[in-house]
Order: sequence, then structure tokens, then C-alpha cells
Amino acid sequence: MRFPKYPVTFALWFVWVVASAGLVLYGRTLHRIDRANALYWDGSTDGAIAAFRELEGEFRRHSWLARLVPDGRDRVLQNYLRLLYFREDYDSVIVQAEAALLHHEGPAPLVRYWLGNAYYRKAVSETAEEEDALAWLRRAGEQYQNAVIDAPGDWDVKYNHELVQTMLRQLGKQRQQSVFDLLRPQDKVRPQPPTRKIG
Repeated sequence: MRFPKYPVTFALWFVWVVASAGLVLYGRTLHRIDRANALYWDGSTDGAIAAFRELEGEFRRHSWLARLVPDGRDRVLQNYLRLLYFREDYDSVIVQAEAALLHHEGPAPLVRYWLGNAYYRKAVSETAEEEDALAWLRRAGEQYQNAVIDAPGDWDVKYNHELVQTMLRQLGKQRQQSVFDLLRPQDKVRPQPPTRKIG
């Protein structure tokens, strides 16, 4: 390749090539996001999940792409978590959302919302032991609290936060009562021994 004689011409040419490549990549990414959304609305949940999974992996591998299309990244992640949640794949929601919190700069509050929802569902599942349920509820409460801080106008987040806080208070009272009963049992009404009659 032969470089132009003048450095300014070369710099302009280089900027034009890089900008063109960026615009092509930007358009391709937006097209893939629209295709994944279309799969969802057409009722192809599995196809939409696969498309969102692929896009999310690409955003995670290429942080520069997430910076180029931050709204697209957030939309992909939210739709991906939503679909996994409605499929009742709570473990996958937890894995994907926790990874997003670690890898993405400033994830959308809805990531915390879906993560809190998945923790909540794990807490109220029939297979959860009491200690595990309490731990899942606490984790859900933490995510909702952070989501409320990030998006104070989101009423769904506020409602879920209040619900979990109420449940935690009630469980705390029940636990206190049961511990109190073990440490200092209440006097039971027992039959009194018969009195001896002298007579």
C-alpha cells in the first residue's frame, strides 16, 4: 500500500476509513437488535433468547462496542433477562445479571430489577429451605434498594422493594418469636395437684 505524500491527507483518509467501519458496525448491530426483538414479538422465544444471548456475549467481549451503542447494550441485556425470567430460568437470570453487574460500566437499573425478581422467585420456591429463602430475600432486597436509588421514579421497583422489606420484617418477627420461645418458654397452664382434704 502506498501512503499519500502529505500526512494531513493520510490522516483524513484514515479517519474516513475508521468512521466508515464504525458506522457499518453500528448499523449491523442495530439491525441484529431489531431482528432479535422481531423474533420475540413473533412468538419465537427460543430464537429471541439465542439472538439476545449472542448479542450480549458480543457486548461483553467487546467493551468498545458497548460504549459505541450503550442504549442498545442496555436494551439487549434487559430483553434477554426478561425472556429468561418469563421462561422461569431464574438461575440463568442470576448468572447473566451478576456477570453484567461485574463487567458493564453502569448497567441499567432494570438489570438489578430482574436480578431482584430472580432472587425473590428463588426465595418463594417450594424447594427453598427457610435459611436459604431468607438469604435469597435479603439479596432481592439489596438489588431492589440499589435499583430504587438508580431509578427513583420506577414504581415497579419501588413496589417490589417494599414487598420484600415487609416480608423480611415479618420473617424477622417470626424468627425472634421462635427463638424467644426456645430460650424462655411460656408457662403452660397445667393441672394443679389435688389438695388433700383433712377430715
